[in-house]
Amino acid sequence: MSSFAKPISGVHRTSVDRPLRLVTGRAGTSVSLDNVELSFADRRGEQRILESTSLDIRAGEFVCLLGPSGCGKSTMLNLIAGLLAPTKGKLLANGRPIVAPSPKRAMVFQDAALFPWLTLRSNIEYPLRLQSIDQGEREARSEELLRLVHLFRFADHYPHELSGGMRQRGAIARALATDPEILLMDEPFAALDAQTREILHAEVERIHTLFRKTFVFVTHNVREAVRLADRIVLMGTRPGRVLREVEIALPRPRPANDLRMSEIANDIANIIASEVEKVAREEADDAWLAPANSVRVGSHRHLGGSI
Repeated sequence: MSSFAKPISGVHRTSVDRPLRLVTGRAGTSVSLDNVELSFADRRGEQRILESTSLDIRAGEFVCLLGPSGCGKSTMLNLIAGLLAPTKGKLLANGRPIVAPSPKRAMVFQDAALFPWLTLRSNIEYPLRLQSIDQGEREARSEELLRLVHLFRFADHYPHELSGGMRQRGAIARALATDPEILLMDEPFAALDAQTREILHAEVERIHTLFRKTFVFVTHNVREAVRLADRIVLMGTRPGRVLREVEIALPRPRPANDLRMSEIANDIANIIASEVEKVAREEADDAWLAPANSVRVGSHRHLGGSI
C-alpha cells in the first residue's frame, strides 16, 4: 500500500469563495452502522444484500464507498437516508436511530432529477417551499447557492437548457438548500464525460472544504474515490460487506494529474480485483473471458466443434 494511504495527520484547507451567509448553519454529523444486515425473500428464498456491516463515519468526514456492482454501496446509502430499514443491526446519525428520511440527510443521484417544468432557481427553492420557508429567504438562499456552484447566470433556465454537468451542479445546490448535516451522493458523475467529471470533482472538494458537512459518496471509480475521499471503504459483493478501509493522507486541493493519486489508485484496484472478477464471472453466466484472453465455456457448448 502506498505510503500516502494512511491516517491523515492534519486537515489541509484550500482557498475558497467568501463564506455564505445563509446556508452554513449545520456542520456535518457522525453516522454509525453496527452489524447492519439487509435481506429479503423472493421465489429463490432469502436474499442477503448486506451482512454484518459495521462502519463509523466521523462528523465532517468525506467517505467514499467503493466496489463492484452488486456490493451494496447504494443500499448502504439508502439505509443512511432512511429510505430502507435494516433487517438487523443499529443505524445511527449523531447517536440517534435513523427511522425515516430527513432534510438533515440530502441525496444527489446519478441522474440530476431536476423537475423539468421548473427553472433552476425554482428547483433549488422547491425543498424550501416544502418546509414553508418564506419567499424572501427562499430567494436569498437560492441566489447564494447558485453563486456557490457558479450558475447564477442560468437561474431562470430550465433543465433541458443546461449541460449534464450544469444539471448536476444544480442538483448539488438543491441538496444543500435545506442545510443538511449529511450529503449522500450516489454515483453522481458516472454519466458525465471525463473533463466534466474533473471540473465537478474540484467543485465538490471545494464545497466540502467550505461547509465541512459529512459526505458519503458512492462510486465504482477508484481514481474518483482517491481524488475525493478522506477515507475509502472497500466493499465486497454478494452479500455486501466491508472488506477494508483506507485513509487517504494527501493534502487538498488534489490536482487531477497528481502521480501519488495514481499510485494509491493502483494499490486499491489490486485489493478489490478479486471482487471485480467475481462479479464478472457471475454476470457472464457460463462464459468467461479471462484476463489472459483465453475463453472458458461450459462443456455443453461445443461452439461448432463437430464441423
